[in-house]
Amino acid sequence: MVLHLRRGRADTHARGRTSRGRMPRGARVIAAGAVLAGLLLVSGVWAVLGDDERSPGVPVPGADLVHFESGHGYAPVRTVLRSRADVAAFAERFPADGLAGRDFGAEALVAFAWSTGCTSAGSADLRTSREQGLFAVAADTTSYRKCARPWDALAVFAVPREWAPRDVELRGAAPDPPGPGSTGPADRP
Repeated sequence: MVLHLRRGRADTHARGRTSRGRMPRGARVIAAGAVLAGLLLVSGVWAVLGDDERSPGVPVPGADLVHFESGHGYAPVRTVLRSRADVAAFAERFPADGLAGRDFGAEALVAFAWSTGCTSAGSADLRTSREQGLFAVAADTTSYRKCARPWDALAVFAVPREWAPRDVELRGAAPDPPGPGSTGPADRP
């Protein structure tokens, strides 16, 4: 009779385990559900954040960087200068020497000012992609872990006039007016 009780106790303790030390079926279902929920969460976060990832684009051949500055306090802008009047309006926003003497019958100037964060730049490249149209990227950069104020870049590129039609997209949107007092890019030569 004593032997029989011990066997009963052993049987009650063994009920929570399966043969070969595996987890019970209910615990396996819960673990599989947790793994599946984790995968769905990770893929959902990746899908949301992945939408902001844009193509690095391809360099625009023949784009000539005619003005570049790296500093602090430039207001963001993306615009096209198609005339001397556009250059004059742009000069109210940014002092950029040597832009008025360009041949606006053959070329247009594409200008960008943007924040580069804690990265200073010595130059810029003009790129193009299906998602963004024309956009500038900082080149010859130096990154810092911390910075008291974020760096800004101002780049102006000369391109053939046909590369900057009225409906051109700059960084995924329509161009800004050339200057603070203008209503839109002028189309006069």
